[in-house]
Amino acid sequence: MSKTEDRIAAWRARREQQNAAREAHGDLPLHLAVIAAKGESLGASGDESAEPILALVLESLRSERHETVGERRRIYDAIARGVERGVDRGDPQSDYAELRRRQLRAIIRLIEADARSRMVEFTPDYVPPGLAETLKPLVKGFRRRKKLSDQKEVTRARREAILADEAYTIAVPVDEESDLLQLRELLAQADAKRVARTGADYPNWRALRALLRYQFVLLKSESRVALLWTLIGPAVLMALLMSVYFLAGVHSVLNMDVPTFSMIGTTTWFMFRNVIFRTTASFHAQRALLNFRAYSPVVVGVTQGLIYMAAYSVVYVALIGGGYLAGIFTLPNNYPGVIFWIICIGFAGLAVGVIFGSISVVWHYFPRFAPAIERALQMVSSVILVSEQLPVEYRPIVLWSPLSHAEQLLRSAYFEGYKSEDADPTYFFVCFGFLVLAAMISQRLVRSRSLPA
Repeated sequence: MSKTEDRIAAWRARREQQNAAREAHGDLPLHLAVIAAKGESLGASGDESAEPILALVLESLRSERHETVGERRRIYDAIARGVERGVDRGDPQSDYAELRRRQLRAIIRLIEADARSRMVEFTPDYVPPGLAETLKPLVKGFRRRKKLSDQKEVTRARREAILADEAYTIAVPVDEESDLLQLRELLAQADAKRVARTGADYPNWRALRALLRYQFVLLKSESRVALLWTLIGPAVLMALLMSVYFLAGVHSVLNMDVPTFSMIGTTTWFMFRNVIFRTTASFHAQRALLNFRAYSPVVVGVTQGLIYMAAYSVVYVALIGGGYLAGIFTLPNNYPGVIFWIICIGFAGLAVGVIFGSISVVWHYFPRFAPAIERALQMVSSVILVSEQLPVEYRPIVLWSPLSHAEQLLRSAYFEGYKSEDADPTYFFVCFGFLVLAAMISQRLVRSRSLPA
C-alpha cells in the first residue's frame, strides 16, 4: 500500500511540476518547459557554485535527444530561459544574476566544444575539460564586485544616517558579541583616561604625534619616483625659468642672480601647490582615520600638509646648500626672514587646501578643476617674475594675489640688494586671515558629510 501511495505522490508531483511549467513556459513543448522550470531555481538560489547548473545541463542532455547540435541547442535555450526567469524574480541587475548567466554560458560552451570534438557520455560525473580554470575567475570577479557594491551600500546607509542625525548600526555576528563588548569597555577606559589627562575631548599631542608618524610612514612607502619628484620638480621648473632668462641674455634680475631668483620662486611654488593638493586629497583618501574619535577631516588634512612643508624644508636645505657649494646659488641675507615667509606661504597653502578639501566633500568633481586654478594662480604670484619687472599699469594684475606679496617679501629677505617696492605685508596677512577664517567655516559646514571609509 505504501508503494502505491508513493507512486501516486510522485505522479502528483510530476503533474504539478508539468502544470507549473506549462503555465510559465506555455509556448515551449512540455518536456522543454519542464527543463526551463527546473532552471528557474538556479537563478534565485544564491549559491555561487556552478555544480547545480552543470548537473541540470547533464540531466537534461541525458533525458532528451542530444545527437545533433540543434537538439542540444534547444535544451540549452530552455535552461537559459529558466535561469533568466529565475533572476527576474529577484534582481536582474544584481551581480549574482550576472554570475549565473556567465557560468551557464561557460558550461554550455565547454560541453558543446567537447561534444563536437568526440563522442561524449553525459554521465553524472562527467566534467568538461577546463571547467575549473574557466569558472574560477568568474567567482573571483563576482566576489570582488559584491564586495564593492556592499561597501557602496554601507557608505550610502551611513551617509543617510548622518544626514538624518541618527545612529548608524550594523548587525554583529553572535560569536563576536563578547569581543565587541570587551572592545567597547577598553575604548571607554581609554577615552576616560584621555579626557581626564587633557581636560577636554579634542586631539591631544599624543594623538597628533601618532598621526604625524603614520603620515611619515605613508610618505616613506610611496613610489620612489614620487618622492624624488619633490626634489626634481622644482629643479626642472627652475631650469626652464633660468633658460628663458639666459637665452634673453639676462643674468641678474633687480640685483638678484637668476639661478637663486628662480630657485626661490619655483621651490616655494611647488611646496605651496603640493600642500594644497595633498591636504585636499586627504579629505577623501584617508577617510579611514575618521573612525577614530581623535581625528577630524581638517586634522588629517593639516597634518598631511605639514608633512609636505617639512619635506620641502629639506628640499630647500638641499638645494641651497648643494647649489652654494657648486657655486650656483647665493646664501640668504636674512635667515629668520626667509624661514618666516616660507612658513607663511606653507600655512596659506594649508588654508587653501582645507577650503578645496571641504568643497570636494560636497562636489566630488572639484579636484579635477583645482589644477587649472593652481596654474592660473602661478601666473600672477611672482613665481616667474616680480611686479617691479612689469609696466606700472599691469602691476595690479599681479599684486591682487596675496601669494605675490609673500613671494616678493621672501625675496626681499633673501637678497641684500632687492627690496620690494610693491609688496605689502599687511595686505598678505589680511588675506591670510580671511583664508583661515574661510577654511574654518567651510570645514565646519561639511564635517557632518565627511564619512569614514
